[in-house]
Amino acid sequence: MSSAEDPDVDILNKNGLVNVYVDLRGKEINTKRLLVRADNSHVYIYDPDSNSIVKIIYVNELIDPSTLSVSEKNGIINISLKKT
Repeated sequence: MSSAEDPDVDILNKNGLVNVYVDLRGKEINTKRLLVRADNSHVYIYDPDSNSIVKIIYVNELIDPSTLSVSEKNGIINISLKKT
């Protein structure tokens, strides 16, 4: 499933940044313990408590995984990366 078809994911491109918002409210997931990783075109969200992948998100831009920044507020994960 692409992020365009996933109602829990919004991707915004602005000023050379890609911001990915993932709404995990209502899911039985401890959002503060999630692990987030990225490669050049995907973002991976992993739950170590259940030992499972929560989401794999395709980003329709080339991104720099070394610029990954993650924050969480009220069950919404904000992932920010720079475009390459």
